[in-house]
Amino acid sequence: MVVDTLNEPTTINNIAEQAEVAWETADSEVKRLQTENKVRERDDGLYEPNPVQQFLDQILQLIEDHSKSELESQLQEYQEQVENLSEEYGVPSVKELREQLTNDDVSAAEMQEIRNVSDTWEALELEIRLLKNALQLYDDLSQLSQSNGETPITV
Repeated sequence: MVVDTLNEPTTINNIAEQAEVAWETADSEVKRLQTENKVRERDDGLYEPNPVQQFLDQILQLIEDHSKSELESQLQEYQEQVENLSEEYGVPSVKELREQLTNDDVSAAEMQEIRNVSDTWEALELEIRLLKNALQLYDDLSQLSQSNGETPITV
């Protein structure tokens, strides 16, 4: 559980401390997670969740938890939210919104709002990517599992 919640790469010592287990226990568990491709060791000796595996796990979870129609509705809702943000702030992308932070006439309160909106926008874009990938895989997985697309697929 500790490894799944890491925000930055860390050592076995830190993982053991956070999990409140002995170093040997944390080390063996991290090694097991490495063999399952859920954790990777960086060149600097620190450990982090495997972002590719996390992304794939999230896609599979979406497919398992939702019907195709639910995924399509969620995609539409998130896309509408992104379009509304784009219209409200008069910029076509989150990158251009963040660029407004460097304007000389932006107050601290406006900077905070821009940062908050940018974070929300980026989260929506990630969810949109996940949903699009889930929908692309849905039909193939549906055929393999013999699902009709109206009920979630068991992966």
